[in-house]
Amino acid sequence: MVSIDDLISEMKSLYKVEGVHTIRFDLPVYEKFHENMMAFIYENHFENTPEWETISQNLVYKSTQYMVRSEADIILIQLDLLKRRVLRKENEGFWSYVHPLIYQVSEERFHGGFYADAVEAALKEINTRVKNIYKKYRGEEKDGQDLMRKAFTSSNPLLIFEGIDTESGKNVQEGYMQIFAGAMQGIRNPKAHENLSISREDAVKRLVLASLLMDKIDEAISFTNLSES
Repeated sequence: MVSIDDLISEMKSLYKVEGVHTIRFDLPVYEKFHENMMAFIYENHFENTPEWETISQNLVYKSTQYMVRSEADIILIQLDLLKRRVLRKENEGFWSYVHPLIYQVSEERFHGGFYADAVEAALKEINTRVKNIYKKYRGEEKDGQDLMRKAFTSSNPLLIFEGIDTESGKNVQEGYMQIFAGAMQGIRNPKAHENLSISREDAVKRLVLASLLMDKIDEAISFTNLSES
């Protein structure tokens, strides 16, 4: 996996290509950098960050385009900001085990002391992700526990964790369906409808659960070969 330090090093190396004053798409070192950049962004789910939005506006995407030094400088600044995100995640213990999409919506709320809001944001992100997939493939608008029961049911499921033609596979499918539905009913809904407060420790436990559920969505999408785009 490409690291943020690799990208920063590759970006700086583009400055040192002898005889090159502008960076073009067909420059071999740029092609490698561009490929690694895209892999890093999507592997870490940074595609919705403000840093990536700025970087993408300054990249070169076709042979008729070129990048000047000032645009490369902007990319370097944004890569440094992304490195701060990575380091902050690595240095906060449990965050290194948290799914990137959960981290993205919950980390700032959590560090601001808004623990219940951090958990609510995590569960809403799970709900939104499943809702969008379900609407795309089934053409229906569902929400909350009803959505989870429809998407993960062992009878004509949309998202499947492993083969359901065995008793073991069916048990896994039904078990996680209950966990997804229960998380919506028992964790998301009470916070969404009442002004609740929870401790830091309780928030950590709930965010780890939310991360597990987001990981399981990744697995189900891969197993069933679905697309989110």
